[in-house]
Amino acid sequence: MKKFFMIFGMLLILSACSSTQKVNTTQLNKNVIDTVQKNNTQEPKFVNPIFYQPLKPLSRVSTWTYLTPTSIKSMTPLDKNKVAMTGECELIENNQDHITLLCDISWHNPEEKGWKTKISYSIKNLSFPGCLRIEETDKSLNEEYPSISSYCVTPPNDYLSELN
Repeated sequence: MKKFFMIFGMLLILSACSSTQKVNTTQLNKNVIDTVQKNNTQEPKFVNPIFYQPLKPLSRVSTWTYLTPTSIKSMTPLDKNKVAMTGECELIENNQDHITLLCDISWHNPEEKGWKTKISYSIKNLSFPGCLRIEETDKSLNEEYPSISSYCVTPPNDYLSELN
């Protein structure tokens, strides 16, 4: 009889462990589904990964600029650690040789009001072996003439092979 209760007790314990395992598996499946759904709603990606590089200004009045398909951040010209402006953007053109962002920009001065602008970045030419020139055309929606700036990024190997 003692053996019967011992075997019965072991079966109860195993049964309890397996039901716990089912709960854990159900929770795990829910976590996997949540992760997949989050990944399906990821932000868009640039067709050309060169636009993810930091844009190094070619003039002292331009800023260090960092782009994502949904944001822009510019650092002061002389100190790339100080934020000059930020913006939330929408990627409206996404091509191999150029992108266009529609952004809500704000200076990093809370007293100044922000503005909406359309900014395009185009790959232009290889200025010298370490500098692929990117041209920025910034046309604020309420201005008649665009602002044009030039930046430098590290060229991929295929650009360097064209020089030789």
